[in-house]
Amino acid sequence: MGEETKEEAPKEEAPKEEKPKKEKPPKEKKPKKERPPRDGPILSFTGPEGSPKIVALMGAMSTIWIGNLIFWAGVNTVAMVPANGLWIFYGIMLWILGLLLILTLDIIDFGDPTLKKIEALEKFYRFEVLLLFGLLILLFELLFINFLPTTAAALGRLLSGILVLVAGILELLIKKGKDIKPSKVVALIGIILAFIEIFFQFAGATTASIWDGIVGLIVVILLLLSMYEKIKFIPYVWWMVLILGYILYGWVGTLGGTLILISFILMLIEK
Repeated sequence: MGEETKEEAPKEEAPKEEKPKKEKPPKEKKPKKERPPRDGPILSFTGPEGSPKIVALMGAMSTIWIGNLIFWAGVNTVAMVPANGLWIFYGIMLWILGLLLILTLDIIDFGDPTLKKIEALEKFYRFEVLLLFGLLILLFELLFINFLPTTAAALGRLLSGILVLVAGILELLIKKGKDIKPSKVVALIGIILAFIEIFFQFAGATTASIWDGIVGLIVVILLLLSMYEKIKFIPYVWWMVLILGYILYGWVGTLGGTLILISFILMLIEK
């Protein structure tokens, strides 16, 4: 008998159990940031983010103001001193820079569709642009005084450029994530500039200028002591900064005093 070969029936493979797929949770759509209303985009904040805009706006307005002074100084003297015709050019350039700076701050609502294209300038609000504008404004101010800020009054002519530079520094520090109080940074810069103005007052060598220098020195020391937390008898509060800033503005010079008064405004916003 031959060997009978038994054909084995093919084994049926058990169906593989499919593992249930993990369902990914639906992605939550991030709510779109609503644009703040145009009637108060700068002052509707509680943190330091809007402080550079406030300083930049003051710098822009000061730029237009000083540009107006320089322009008309050139117009009124060009007949006697032809070289002063350059002052007219400096004034026009300061007007343009001040206006462009205001347009980058996102505070003007252009209702007309044609004019809305101007709002594209808002994207240029960056610390690099602020620093560049500040340097250009400072250059035209220095050209006006022939690069010789030898008195407290002449130093005050540099206010616009310095304000815009301070705004750029604040914007840079905030962008880098530095934990700062803008009011204190502005106050410290104001104190440094006030010391320079005090030096010029003492260099004046008149009784009045020396007296103003002494008053300024006392005020600056009081302001520095108030910033030191361990000293309690001189509080670093808004009304103290307002009083000391006003004294500096009236007795010593507009540069340091203006910055201290701006720091007072920023203190109110930071509360």
